[in-house]
Amino acid sequence: MPPIYLSIGNVQPFADMETEELEPGVRVVRGDGDVVGLRLDEPKLVLRLPDLIERLDLDPERVWSRLRGDSDVLGPARTATWGGGGP
Repeated sequence: MPPIYLSIGNVQPFADMETEELEPGVRVVRGDGDVVGLRLDEPKLVLRLPDLIERLDLDPERVWSRLRGDSDVLGPARTATWGGGGP
């Protein structure tokens, strides 16, 4: 399964960037010293998010709002995938 990357902050184009392995399978990305991303090697590590949020003193709403799945097929907004419009 592919890893999950949660982008939780923005940095300037030439910011000092660094990564740190927080624990096996979890990397923290820092920009100018602030946590700007989390990389989870396996999707199952999402279950560790509450602990990681507390450990890194992150805003829970900011982190959880970045977690997304595929679009909901039951939603009413279906549009043409080729860029065309309606009749």
